[in-house]
Amino acid sequence: MNTTTKTPAANNYGTRLLWIGPVAGLACMAALFIAGLITGSAGMTVMAATTAALLAAVWSSTVAAAKKKAAAHN
Repeated sequence: MNTTTKTPAANNYGTRLLWIGPVAGLACMAALFIAGLITGSAGMTVMAATTAALLAAVWSSTVAAAKKKAAAHN
């Protein structure tokens, strides 16, 4: 039987890469927010701010869950 054992470093590797997607999303939402301010589009500004807040909340909960799972496997 083949069994693989993940090392603590391997368990933590995924948590180190979790920032890439949310940071890209937050950068896009910041750009849309600024574009909304420049063009005077209230809808674009509100949607960008709301989406950025939601993205930040999902990011923080995902990181917390991933760190908890990685710690449980150590």
